[in-house]
Amino acid sequence: MSSKYFQSLSFGFFLLFPAFNLVYAQTPTDAINVTDSSGQLIGNVKYGIINGTVNSAVISPSDNAIDISVTTNGDGALTITLPRTLIDATINGQDSQFFVLIDGQDVNFQESKTATARTLTISFPHGTSDITIVGTSAAPEFDSIVPLILAVSIIAIIATTFKTRLSLSKV
Repeated sequence: MSSKYFQSLSFGFFLLFPAFNLVYAQTPTDAINVTDSSGQLIGNVKYGIINGTVNSAVISPSDNAIDISVTTNGDGALTITLPRTLIDATINGQDSQFFVLIDGQDVNFQESKTATARTLTISFPHGTSDITIVGTSAAPEFDSIVPLILAVSIIAIIATTFKTRLSLSKV
């Protein structure tokens, strides 16, 4: 087989199966603050993105989800490391699948796991604006009830202290 024939055969192969559609993940090196819907800082996550920018990350404990706002300038990929204390997907103590939505559409993704975090690599098309990762638990666990419990506890401590001082002063 001549080398000229082989070169044209190789060129024809790349025309049929273009290599530019492959998207490679970027190692998570940047970090973004994760807030709740009221803007309170919950934590941060490491990420890496190709052909885009991560604008914000908002966690929704009631939905067990994290919404990531992105701006894209081409087909790309987001690699994000999610601490298990922030968001996780488990059933009966065993790891379960996250659900990942790109602009509301369910998509496939790659995942690697450690004891403390799960790293997802999500390919996205140009024009993507929202990536939602849904698990089975998201911090903070009690969202709006925590301030109420804190307030009731403080009032109870003050009332108990005041009552104890009154009884000791009568003696």
